Amino acid sequence: MGFVSTISEGIAVALDSLGANKVRSGLTILGVTIGVLVVMVMAAVITGINRSFSELLAPNGMTTFSVVHFDFSAMMNFSGPLDDQERGFMRNPPLQPEWTRELGRLPGIRSAAPIAELGGYEANVGSDRVEISLYGVGADYLEIDSGDIMAGRWFTQTEGDRRADVVVIDSAAAVGLFGNRDPLGRDIRISRRNENARVRVIGVYRPPANLFAGLATHYVWLPFATADKVLRVWDRQISFSVRPDPDVDLEAALDATRARMRQLRGLKPGQEDDFDVVTSDQMLNLWGQLTNVLFAAMVGLSSIGLMVGGVGVIGIMMISVTERTREIGLRKAMGGRRRDILWQFLVEAATLTVVGGATGMLIGGALVWAVNQWTPLPAVVPMWSIVAALGASALTGVGFGLYPASRAAGLDPIDALRYE
Repeated sequence: MGFVSTISEGIAVALDSLGANKVRSGLTILGVTIGVLVVMVMAAVITGINRSFSELLAPNGMTTFSVVHFDFSAMMNFSGPLDDQERGFMRNPPLQPEWTRELGRLPGIRSAAPIAELGGYEANVGSDRVEISLYGVGADYLEIDSGDIMAGRWFTQTEGDRRADVVVIDSAAAVGLFGNRDPLGRDIRISRRNENARVRVIGVYRPPANLFAGLATHYVWLPFATADKVLRVWDRQISFSVRPDPDVDLEAALDATRARMRQLRGLKPGQEDDFDVVTSDQMLNLWGQLTNVLFAAMVGLSSIGLMVGGVGVIGIMMISVTERTREIGLRKAMGGRRRDILWQFLVEAATLTVVGGATGMLIGGALVWAVNQWTPLPAVVPMWSIVAALGASALTGVGFGLYPASRAAGLDPIDALRYE
């Protein structure tokens, strides 16, 4: 009961101090508030992005993989010099889009499609124009992307072979270019600097929902061969997306694809691969490395805030010890134990920082709500961040309040009673 009484008394005194010295106490806990706020918001955004990235891979299945012309692991090694990474990207010869037909014929492979992501383009119909994310893809792209046709249809293999001037657009691009009009059968112009192409809309497509679809809201897909004909497709922008049959072992599909790619590349036994096969697990690992960097930044920023708050705690608690010196002496003269006084001041310090942490959590929760409401970024507050924020706040108070508490507990009762 004595221990509970000490804690209760410490909390009550701390709350009284907050009420009596609002400005001083507010400035003291401001650093803790900022530190917790950073933890809450960054953890929520990172967790939301991680979930969205997993959702991006989920519709295609974790077995879908890519073939790229460069060494993916080496390129993603952020610690290496940029010149080495650029040379690694340019060293290997590009992929040939017709190879996807060879990969698609392999036993156990459901589909294989070339993909070229082309940036910096805009689409316009008269005076209406929108910036677009432009993709040159194969006719069986739907087998890989798992989206939905909202109107019209996707282009056929025959249209792709004939380099037909047809495109499929997403619903946002349809509204931006045509408003309430039916876009099917209408022409749009795709342009970038001195490149221009007039193509006809044959379908409206909705890609799987994910973070990245929210960040870039205007999409246009056209047959890969058409993109190669009417636009300047850099051959090193080409990659392959390969989807095995559902009942095929992923490792077997990877081995078969790698063996066929070596044949297509003309590699002899013993020669190193001049391409790479990238699985969803590798993409997740890369994403994990990026988020680890963000988490490290989050810890660093929050630590600075907590340290600032901790220094403030030392100051306000030393002032409290000085103001209550005679009270401490009286308690000791009446038999108060050193540990009781030590605990009381530690509880006071922890209460101050926990109040600051709770304030940071409330403000952080409001910011997370605002991020969800007004930005395409997903934000989900993980339970661990709440526990970590409150725990870090309490530990900051205990750690930085230890010196003032020790000073209070070590006061001589006679000298304390004589203090003016």
